[in-house]
Amino acid sequence: DPIATAIGTIVNAGDLAGAATMVWRDGKVAQTAGVGWRDVEAKLPIERDTMFRIASMTKPITSTAALMLFEEGRFALNDSIARWAPEFSKMRVLCSPTGPLDQTDPAERPITFEDLLTHRSGLTYGDFHAGPIASAYKEALGGDIDSEVAPDDWIAGLAALPLIDQPGAAFHYSHSTDLLGLLIARIEDAPLGDVLERRIFGPLGMSDTGFTVPRDKTGRRAGIYGFD
Repeated sequence: DPIATAIGTIVNAGDLAGAATMVWRDGKVAQTAGVGWRDVEAKLPIERDTMFRIASMTKPITSTAALMLFEEGRFALNDSIARWAPEFSKMRVLCSPTGPLDQTDPAERPITFEDLLTHRSGLTYGDFHAGPIASAYKEALGGDIDSEVAPDDWIAGLAALPLIDQPGAAFHYSHSTDLLGLLIARIEDAPLGDVLERRIFGPLGMSDTGFTVPRDKTGRRAGIYGFD
């Protein structure tokens, strides 16, 4: 298997803990492989059913759910998000992305659903910046992936921070999709995980996809390994 061999070379060099692959061609599974380790220390191998964190791959899933609601007429792309999140009614924009938080201009227009879907909302990730906006994001929102801040508090905390750009002005990879997900939860009046299960994961048979790993499946979860 040339795919497994190529990945195995990277694993053996110590550059990757492990990987699972699958090729789907003409309606059939043409290739699968589990290479390396889901737990390096315990020498537990990557297997066909190993579970991985998908991090920002949650973005296209969340956007798919949003477009389902759009097709149902629940919102228009140019609708202001303030209809569902009034916390964002009066936003301000930093004069400089690295400047003081009190040096701002008024937002020239509201943030729209299209802005969130295209990452043109003026939001960002705090770690992308060296100025005070970085620590302000962390203090208000908690971790970028795992956060203990409750959804309504998270929305309020984000809305209280200035944007780094005018809505619609430019692309900034950001918390836009996180906010979109929480707006979906408000529109549907249900937790986002429940909405995704009902609309996407359940119908597609994605029985291992969700925001948490059940206790009886933790043995299948791959560890998190970085680079030295």
